[in-house]
Amino acid sequence: MGGGDIEWAELATQFFKDSSYQESLLMEHEVLNTTRSFRGNPNLTIIPPSADLRPNRPPQGAVCVYRAQVEYGLMLPPQPEFREILNSFQLVPAQLSPNAIAYVYSFLKLLQAQRIPWTLTLFRSLFSWMTVPGYGGGLALRSKTRKAIFSGASSSHSDWRDYYFFVGGDLGIPLTPGACPPEFSGDVKWVLGQETLRNLEKLKGQSWPLKDFLRHVKNDVSLHAKALGYNILNEVTPPPPPFGVVMMMRARRGHPATQLSREVATEGGERK
Repeated sequence: MGGGDIEWAELATQFFKDSSYQESLLMEHEVLNTTRSFRGNPNLTIIPPSADLRPNRPPQGAVCVYRAQVEYGLMLPPQPEFREILNSFQLVPAQLSPNAIAYVYSFLKLLQAQRIPWTLTLFRSLFSWMTVPGYGGGLALRSKTRKAIFSGASSSHSDWRDYYFFVGGDLGIPLTPGACPPEFSGDVKWVLGQETLRNLEKLKGQSWPLKDFLRHVKNDVSLHAKALGYNILNEVTPPPPPFGVVMMMRARRGHPATQLSREVATEGGERK
């Protein structure tokens, strides 16, 4: 998968050196509601944010996950295809932008709808990584095709790095970024088989709105939990205002108090 200007050997170092991360603004009830779809899994441990933890400085044996990533289709433990991507490129979830998660999730739904089997080779043929400016070791996805496969990427999560938590347990993915093997950082064209070429022709030249796939996230979360044999927990009611220290932290980062109150009041509902 062509990484363009990505220095794969330096990616992990850039991630660890990034000092721009700030303390998570997720309040306790927001952590509980964000993780309710997988908190019932006895093989996972949810670790709330604290003042001394950062996405590139997680608790031992755990990884950072952003709330926006969960909203865009990252399940825990990750779906097999997500695991294959993270393990192949030696990435941790915190390195991926929310829209990268949305692209992967939507790609899986597209393949399902078109009855095309998933392969990492097909994924690498259609998408390439690009670095996220200002985020050390962070990556986004872009289409390799002349016409973008997906349209309508959201910009509503501009503050996504402010809202994160940690997950430990049986995740089946790297806990720290590693060096991407050369076979996954180079060009994939020479290894394409006939079936992959046919599937590429089937998908090229078309574009699908991301929203058509992302509306299935909640249902797929339920199916994921059912397949793993645990229940999705009920939502937690937020505490009454004032919200104390976290509210002041949010206000200092440019979130008006009225907006914050409305955000908390609608937590767990549909976002407009």
